Amino acid sequence: MRVYTGLDVWSDFGGRFPWKSGLIEVDPGIRMAVVDEGPRSAPLTFLLLHGNPTWGYLYREFIRRLSPRYRVIAPDHVGFGRSDKPRDPRWYTLDRHVDNLGRVLRELQPARVVPVIQDWGGPIGMAWATKHPERIAGVVVLNTWAFVRQPRLKLPWLFKFLVLGRGGWKRSTQSNVFVELLLAKGGPRHLTQAELDPYRAPFPTPDDRVGIARFPQLIPETKNPFHESYGSMAWIEDHLSRLREKPALICWALKDRAFQKPQLERWQNLFARADGPHLLEGAGHFLQEDAPGAILDQMERWAASL
Repeated sequence: MRVYTGLDVWSDFGGRFPWKSGLIEVDPGIRMAVVDEGPRSAPLTFLLLHGNPTWGYLYREFIRRLSPRYRVIAPDHVGFGRSDKPRDPRWYTLDRHVDNLGRVLRELQPARVVPVIQDWGGPIGMAWATKHPERIAGVVVLNTWAFVRQPRLKLPWLFKFLVLGRGGWKRSTQSNVFVELLLAKGGPRHLTQAELDPYRAPFPTPDDRVGIARFPQLIPETKNPFHESYGSMAWIEDHLSRLREKPALICWALKDRAFQKPQLERWQNLFARADGPHLLEGAGHFLQEDAPGAILDQMERWAASL
């Protein structure tokens, strides 16, 4: 059992994450943490959406570079980062994550929103965006998905074994396999212990990792229309066309084992005005860690034209 002591998720991690997080109640007694930086009168609001098992810290370079000119909102999904962490697995559903984001954005009232989506940020962010297309100024797509039928979704056997098979819950909660293996060693560059500490800090004990363990359970495969998330994911997929005419920037890591060519091609075909894809040869699934500068160069260029 991995238990982390001496780590404080509210710290600034030696100046690497100097921003404070506000707390917004999204359910009775459940609060969601949000970094909200930059001028409120900015021409765009970048909405930085993370996945599993990360939090707003993943976007630290994005906040640093974008916030002098743009409003930047980086929420931590409930169960992650500085947000509260319910311990009942049944609390975590795709619809609830989407509703949580909606409540946060109703409170903050951002204008001309540009969702930046990666991993679970894709379905969660696109679900909100398809419900509010009039508020979307554009979309930045980083390795993610928001569909269940096309391309067909079949989870790799190793992923099923590690986190969905027998012992998967224990590996996710007690061994913290998402942080200690998939994040630490799953990409082209292995993270050092010091680099991992900000990702360990939100999850000091196994009881704090229920949100991590639930996310893989929420992924529906194409062959299972009775999966708990299938209907929600199909609804998102069916309504993506509402965003077809929105400007889109696609930056794509080529060493991602989760999202590959079929997902990239679907994103390319979705948007009528896609800039890219800008391919990142040396980056893996957590491309914000591997290639933040290259992504931000493209984002700043693209944003100036919106």
